[in-house]
Amino acid sequence: MKNTTLCIFSVLGGMVLGSAVALALAPKTGEEMRNFVRGFLNDEIDKWRSAYKEAMPSCECEKK
Repeated sequence: MKNTTLCIFSVLGGMVLGSAVALALAPKTGEEMRNFVRGFLNDEIDKWRSAYKEAMPSCECEKK
């Protein structure tokens, strides 16, 4: 259990560190990067929401 926890925290720490380095060395300005990331996340959230709405059947009580 101790090794598994250490492994998980090492992976998460590496991801955070890698993300910070990538954003710091990105050729775009901070505002451009934030807008890009915000737009990308909003698009992905919209895709998930539409897929969820298609997958879930509508409730019969809403039709009454």
